[in-house]
Amino acid sequence: MLENYADQREVVLLFSLLFFTLLQRARRSRVIFLQRLITRRAQRRRQAALLRVFTAFALQGRRPRRIAWVLPRPQYWFDNLLNSNALNMWWKENFRVTRETFHFICTAVAPVIRRQDTILRAAIPVETRTAIGLWRLATGDSYRSCGLMFGIVKSTAIGVCKDFIQALCQLKDQFIKFPTCPAQVREKIQDFREKSTFPNVVGALDGTHIPIRAPKENYEDYFNRKHYYSFIVQGIVDASGTYLSVSTGFPGSMHDARVLRLSNFWSLAEENRILNMPCMDINGTQIRPLILGDSAYPLKSWLMRPFQDNGALTAARRHFNKELSKARIVVEHGFGQTKARWRCLDKRIDEDTMKIPYTVTVCCVLHNICILMNDDFDGHVLNNHVVHYVGDDELAANDVRQAIVDYLF
Repeated sequence: MLENYADQREVVLLFSLLFFTLLQRARRSRVIFLQRLITRRAQRRRQAALLRVFTAFALQGRRPRRIAWVLPRPQYWFDNLLNSNALNMWWKENFRVTRETFHFICTAVAPVIRRQDTILRAAIPVETRTAIGLWRLATGDSYRSCGLMFGIVKSTAIGVCKDFIQALCQLKDQFIKFPTCPAQVREKIQDFREKSTFPNVVGALDGTHIPIRAPKENYEDYFNRKHYYSFIVQGIVDASGTYLSVSTGFPGSMHDARVLRLSNFWSLAEENRILNMPCMDINGTQIRPLILGDSAYPLKSWLMRPFQDNGALTAARRHFNKELSKARIVVEHGFGQTKARWRCLDKRIDEDTMKIPYTVTVCCVLHNICILMNDDFDGHVLNNHVVHYVGDDELAANDVRQAIVDYLF
């Protein structure tokens, strides 16, 4: 019995030793496998990194080969125009601006509209993007037509025009600004003295209608007295026709006086934050720097309007109206030139209603840029006649107006 027990114990010990030996070998093999796996992965990562470096050096200075096919579309006419010594008349015929103004606009909007080339396609150059935006505003053509002219599809034309509008909207405060310091105000007043004897005039105020499609909501608010749907644009211009203030997006049925009261300009003037210096003394009455409007607007100490002509005006009041009209005509010319140069404003704009005010603002910015660049427009100036209404006078403003009547006559 003892011998059998000893034999069994020896067998158990042998099997235990064999088991632990095999287990140790398995663990050692697993460790070796994991080490080799980690080493191979590290080698692959190094090889991939080296391959990327070598590929970058190999492709440096070369255009990446396309891996996606893009339909090539011809746009040779614009490339030829851009690279040629074409006369300014050709630039104005196509883009309503001279070559110098075109390149000025390109420089101004480039930081916003420039795009980088990709392996899928070459980016549209800044010059072409600017040309597409100007073409759309100058002609009022559809996005599909713009795409065909420049060799791009409709969706790309929409995106390019959107970027162009956004870029110029960001420049609004740089090119449309009301004078605040006395020296700037005096300069504007002096410019108006060359057009009329009306004293202390800084700018002229008016509104105009921009045709639109009937909006889906509250469409009746946009139906104006001329029997079409429109937005109202309020503008103030100086003697040169430069916009000093532009407010857009008001429904076509709104009265001009209400548009003025809802604009930011009204708050600034009423709070005496603008049009406060320099004042002019006329027979003891202090005359603030003035804005000239028509009979649609209220009479204020800073806003003059003509006397209502009921057929019994005195000679002095008729002379007052005449001089006011001579000075105020610049705003009608300003709107007319803007619409004549950027014909999209004179057509019905088939855009999302919320986007149209930005398009109108951009046209006003471009108008000021053209004046800044001495880029005159020789096209037919459109009539900006508006039917006017009469509001109530204010006592203090009447004193100012009467003082000016005495000064002029």
